[in-house]
Amino acid sequence: MKVFVEGHGCSANLAETEQIKGFLREQSLELVQREEEADCIILNTCGVKKETENSMLNRIRKLDEISQKNSSQLLVVGCLPKINSQAILAVSPRIVQFGTDLQPIASFLRLGQQAYSPAVKQIRHNDFVSIIPISKGCLSACTFCGTKIARGHLKSYTIEEINKKFEEGLKEGIKEFWLTSQDSGCYGFDYNYNVVNLLETLLQNNGDFRIRIGMASPQYLQKYFDELMWVLRDERVYRFLHLPVQSGSDRIIGLMKRQYTVDYYKSLVKKIRSVFPDMTFSTDIIVGFPEETEHDFQETIDLLLETRPDVVNISRYGARQGTPAARMLGQLHGRIKKQRSRIASKTCAEISFENNKKLLGTRQKILVTEAGRKGNFVGRANNYKPVVIENDLRGEFVEAEITAAFPTYLKGSVHKQI
Repeated sequence: MKVFVEGHGCSANLAETEQIKGFLREQSLELVQREEEADCIILNTCGVKKETENSMLNRIRKLDEISQKNSSQLLVVGCLPKINSQAILAVSPRIVQFGTDLQPIASFLRLGQQAYSPAVKQIRHNDFVSIIPISKGCLSACTFCGTKIARGHLKSYTIEEINKKFEEGLKEGIKEFWLTSQDSGCYGFDYNYNVVNLLETLLQNNGDFRIRIGMASPQYLQKYFDELMWVLRDERVYRFLHLPVQSGSDRIIGLMKRQYTVDYYKSLVKKIRSVFPDMTFSTDIIVGFPEETEHDFQETIDLLLETRPDVVNISRYGARQGTPAARMLGQLHGRIKKQRSRIASKTCAEISFENNKKLLGTRQKILVTEAGRKGNFVGRANNYKPVVIENDLRGEFVEAEITAAFPTYLKGSVHKQI
C-alpha cells in the first residue's frame, strides 16, 4: 500500500505526524510524496483556532477531490475530528475520521496494536531536531480551548521512556531536542514529579546538545520555580520560556478560567529576568474574547509594554464548538477583533525589534539546525533567538557576531566553528 501523510499544527501534532510516518514505514508500507500516487491519504489536522479550522477544511476538500478521482481512501485524524466532526462530514461522508490516537489508524490499516508514545519510531521533518512528546492532555479547563476536548486529561509519559528516546537521538547525532506536550508546566503531576525532574535526568547524558522546553501555563511554575531556575543554569537547556498569559485583564482571565492573576504573571517574569536577563520570553494573547471591553484590551497592551515579551502569538478569538466560551454572551464583532489584533501586532513587533537590537555587535554561540527561505541557514542562540547565517553548518555549533536585527530574527556573521 502507498500512503501519503501530511500534518499541521503545533509541535505535538508535528511529532505525531512523524510517528505516523515512522510506524507505517516500520510496517513496510510505502510512503509517497504526492497525494495523487497514494492508495491512502492521511491528514493530521489542527483545530486550535477558527481560522485554522477553515484552512483545514479547505485542505480536506482538496484532498477529497483527489481521493475520489483516484479511488483512494482519505483519513482525517488529529484534533479537528474531535472538535468539529460534523464540519468534516459535511465535506464528504466517505471520509474516515479518527481522533488523536494512533491505534484507530493502525486498526483501520490492519497493522495490529500501536499507540502514540516516545517509543514509536519517527521520520523527522528536520534531520537535526528530535521532537519528543512528553505527555498528552492537560490539567486546565480553559473556557475557550478546543484542544482540551480533543486531547483530554493529562497523561504523562515516564521519565524512563523519554530518556530512552533522548539517548537514541544522541546516538544518531541529534543535538537539538524539543520536549513537547499540550502543557509542559504540569508534566508529571500525575506521577508526582515535574518537568525539572525530567530535565535533571536528561542532563545526565554526556554531550553538547540543546533542549527546548515547550509551552508551560504560568500557574504550575510556582510548584517548582526555584528548581527550574537552577536547572536553567545549564547552557544545554535553552533559556527560553513560553508562558501564555492570554490577557492583561484579570476579569477576562477569570472568564477564561486561567487560574492565575496578571500580578502573578508579572512577578514571575520579573523574577526570571532577575536571574536570567537574556531569557527569551514567548507568550500568547487572545484579543476579542467575549465581553472584552476597550479597557480590558488596553490592559493587555499595557501588560505587553511592561513585560516586553520577545515572541507573541496573537489570536483573534473564535468560538470553538463545545466550549463554554462559545455559549457566552457578549460575543464581539469580527471588525473589533481585527482592529485589536492589528494594534497588538504592531505593539509586539516594535517590542521585539527593540529587544533584538540590543544584541547588535554581540557574539553568540548558535546551533545551526535548518535551511532558511533564501538560500541561507538558521541557528539558535543559547536563548533560542533565531540567527540567520550564510553558511551551511547544520548540526554544528558556531560563534557568530550579530550584524543586523529584525523584529523576528537576527542576522549573524560566522567567526568560527566550536
